[in-house]
Amino acid sequence: MARLSVIENSGSGRSSARTAAFLAQMLFASGMCATQPSFKAEAYHSPINSSSPIDDQKESQDVRDMAAAYLASGIIVLSLIASFYRKHSALRPAKVIRTFRKRAEAKSFCRPTAPKHHSFFQLETLDYRRPDHSDKIVYWELYQQNCLEPFKPKYIAEEDNFHTNVLLIDSGIDITHTTIDLQMEDGLIQPWRDYTIMNTNDTDTGISSSLEDEFGHGTSGAHIIVTIAQSAVVYSARVCKSDSTEVDPLIVAKAINDAIENQESAENQGSVKFQFIIMPLGFPEGTIGLDVLKIAIEAASKKGITLIAAAGNEGNCKNPAPPACYPEVLCALSCDGNGTPSGFSPSIQINAEKKTEFLVPGEGIECAWIEPGKCHRQQRFPKHIDPLGPDEKGGFTYVSGTSFACSVLGGISINILERLYEVAIRDCGLDAESAKEAVDRVRRDHLIEILGRMERPERRAYLLVPTQVTDEVLKGYLDKSPRGLTASS
Repeated sequence: MARLSVIENSGSGRSSARTAAFLAQMLFASGMCATQPSFKAEAYHSPINSSSPIDDQKESQDVRDMAAAYLASGIIVLSLIASFYRKHSALRPAKVIRTFRKRAEAKSFCRPTAPKHHSFFQLETLDYRRPDHSDKIVYWELYQQNCLEPFKPKYIAEEDNFHTNVLLIDSGIDITHTTIDLQMEDGLIQPWRDYTIMNTNDTDTGISSSLEDEFGHGTSGAHIIVTIAQSAVVYSARVCKSDSTEVDPLIVAKAINDAIENQESAENQGSVKFQFIIMPLGFPEGTIGLDVLKIAIEAASKKGITLIAAAGNEGNCKNPAPPACYPEVLCALSCDGNGTPSGFSPSIQINAEKKTEFLVPGEGIECAWIEPGKCHRQQRFPKHIDPLGPDEKGGFTYVSGTSFACSVLGGISINILERLYEVAIRDCGLDAESAKEAVDRVRRDHLIEILGRMERPERRAYLLVPTQVTDEVLKGYLDKSPRGLTASS
């Protein structure tokens, strides 16, 4: 039985088969030797001490009984070995195949094993019932309570009409989700253009269809932004229909160029002046069209637009992918709410010549979800949330990925502008318009520096903690404004 346990624990089927064959041969040989008394007498009986014929006959019978016992035990051992291999060599591969098929069918509930660089719309939804997932969810909730909520402004009046325009380049936004519909009624979600129905040279693009989302990636990102930042107005630029659709860098470049044109004609009716462009996507190096995308990003940066992109989900050993790796773009790296870097996120670059990479939570993020019946928050708090119908889109789930870290970084950046505006009105005595101009100058010139002050590099703690930036620090940046501050009379 000891030998049987060795066979069961062996990881190699070939070596185990050889062991079984050796065992069978040994048992067969012992049986053959035991059933030949003449051979045994010649080998082991000396002529001097020869035994009588009766003793030889009795001894031969004992040997035959022992051989029969050996053969019986050998048959039992071999039958156990055969049953072991039937169970673990036939059933296990079928189980593995079924598992892989199941994973392939549920793309939205597991991160693909093979990287999908072309779209970068990779995400993982977390199940609160799993201990390793529930910890990530709790860490995010604690981060919200201790770091985000205390940093939000408290004295901005609605009549000031302070808003931050954000162009979200993603898979669209689904306004049939009940929460998104309410946010659209409040003016926080706006249509922009649907680039999936046009070519790169077309001038007319869809507007209403930009508020559609077949995948849910853009819907979740938009909900995260407007939840963190009260003043954010998210415009939807739809560049992808589903997670299996390839994203063309030329389409993304056109969306950015359209935003630049609106920047130049912001005084015209219907034009929008964007402060942020958020891109939760990326491409592998060498992708056709990246040169055009880089030119568009450089032009947008020169126009004073802040660009944010996801680093990618390829692991700690990979560098951030374009466009997040460009010096004009703020790169969002992922960690949990405790600051532990995510295994799927590229690692942060320390002592960089120009600081553009920032570590923010990207695990266990609560957001709107458009798949009915797969909303884990409803399952987690059944007594506090109304149950949804089988086809109703109104639930929430928990997600992980640098795409959602990108939305969190965008929300924190807008929070900084809100706090700057609050300090400019309350502590500097500026009127609304002067305060808006001062805040926009600080965004263009000092936003990266303010984000860097949320880190603690001396402790090698790079998680952004907004509460480390006080009103006095923000007032100091307002005083650095090139045009200075002029109090209202």
